[in-house]
Amino acid sequence: MRGMMFFAWGLLALAVAAFAFALYMRQAAVNTEEPLPVFGEVNMPFELQNQWGETITRDDFNGKVWVAYFFFTTCPSICPIMNRNAIAVQTEFAKNPEVLLAGFTVDPENDTVPVLKKWSERHNAQRGKWHFLTGKRETLYALSRETFKLGAEPGDKDHPIVHSDKLVLIDRQGRIRGYYSGVNRDEVQRLLQDIYRVLEESR
Repeated sequence: MRGMMFFAWGLLALAVAAFAFALYMRQAAVNTEEPLPVFGEVNMPFELQNQWGETITRDDFNGKVWVAYFFFTTCPSICPIMNRNAIAVQTEFAKNPEVLLAGFTVDPENDTVPVLKKWSERHNAQRGKWHFLTGKRETLYALSRETFKLGAEPGDKDHPIVHSDKLVLIDRQGRIRGYYSGVNRDEVQRLLQDIYRVLEESR
């Protein structure tokens, strides 16, 4: 009987050791994982209005990890999908004030503050976390083309404005760390994982 107890304790000790080793190896893999690349920097100043009529500037994102993308509310194709998938980011980080979202309209003449307010309510945007931004067309298009390196051009009657479907990950230092298709759920899941990676970098 006593021998059986020693045997059982020995098995337990081996199981604990194996578990501790597995945790160590998992952490070691995380620590040796290659950091995400840097594609550029969001250093262009801007002053825009969000859906609540608040003035939002580049400085409001300082020290935050954020996801940016370009859309317009009357978009008949990719924008509704992109915005629905962006909800996954808000849901995942709803209680983390260090993660923000910014949707920049490419149709500021029509996407006024009241229009964006309704759009915001439709997507249950959390105040202070998910900003839908409008302002001067030249500022918005310069941000898209020059800062984020994403296209935005006049289209045709079926697609009045042609723009990118990318969700862009920006770190606390304002550096662009990744581009993800906003219409692909697998890409959005990868974005969520990379947000955690970027958050860990700055700890």
